[in-house]
Amino acid sequence: MNKNSDNKTSIFGKLKNIKHFEIIVVIAFCAILLLIYASTFNSKKTEKNTSTTLTTEEYATYLENKLSNVLSHINGAGNVNVMITLECGVEYVYATNKTEETTSSTISGTTTTQTTVTEEIILVSVSGKSSPIVLKENLPKVSGVVIVASGANNINIRLELQRAAEALLEVDEKDIEILVGK
Repeated sequence: MNKNSDNKTSIFGKLKNIKHFEIIVVIAFCAILLLIYASTFNSKKTEKNTSTTLTTEEYATYLENKLSNVLSHINGAGNVNVMITLECGVEYVYATNKTEETTSSTISGTTTTQTTVTEEIILVSVSGKSSPIVLKENLPKVSGVVIVASGANNINIRLELQRAAEALLEVDEKDIEILVGK
């Protein structure tokens, strides 16, 4: 034990003899603070990135751009513009806490059973804000498509445009209108 304490004092003695020891300690302390700050900054940044969702308009614009890009690559289609209409907005499915309460009563020999089901949306508190837990996000269904293409006067091109739109958007042919553009 004596040898151990001598060893400790010799280590501290050596550290104290290092020139500018205080400066090294301050630099190490600052480095630790910088690491802590950087880790909290990165966690806040990732929080913001995970909470981005598309609005219905942004989703329609996204689909229009993607479809225009694909259709314009069809040989002979020429300049292609697309407009898409959606049935409704985004639908969210939330996590719920479901409870069932069953009561039975007997009156004049007849038993009546009543079941009451109660569902509450589960909320999570993050940074002091309560928000529901989203299990699923159902994007809106496409209800109609208008395609304007300069090459649509050719029946074969028109058919290819229609088949591509049907396949990509899962829409019936009756919901697709193809027009000849300039």
